[in-house]
Amino acid sequence: MTMQDNKLATRLAPYRQVPGMAAALLISRDGFVIAADTEAGFNADAFAAQAGAVIDNSAHLAEELEETGAKYIAMEFGTYTLVLAPFNEELFLALVGRSQALSFQYRLNTGPA
Repeated sequence: MTMQDNKLATRLAPYRQVPGMAAALLISRDGFVIAADTEAGFNADAFAAQAGAVIDNSAHLAEELEETGAKYIAMEFGTYTLVLAPFNEELFLALVGRSQALSFQYRLNTGPA
């Protein structure tokens, strides 16, 4: 790891202080780990490779919808929730947490009451 990578990993550390947060990573659009702070046993390289495919597919979907890109990408699984958010033009912040760390609530806007 380079000194810059260490500085980036240090900036990710506060996310991991949230109870239930398994990983906080900066990953490139093409699925490479730039910096990571993860719990023991979390395979950051494998995760980043798969997340890169999600980022790529979301870019194609945005094109189909004539949008510039997603503000963020969220996936909720049985145990884990994943959030991918653009950090800059080339990097994404990836957060992976158990339900107590990350959860979403959805509502339909049906118009005026």
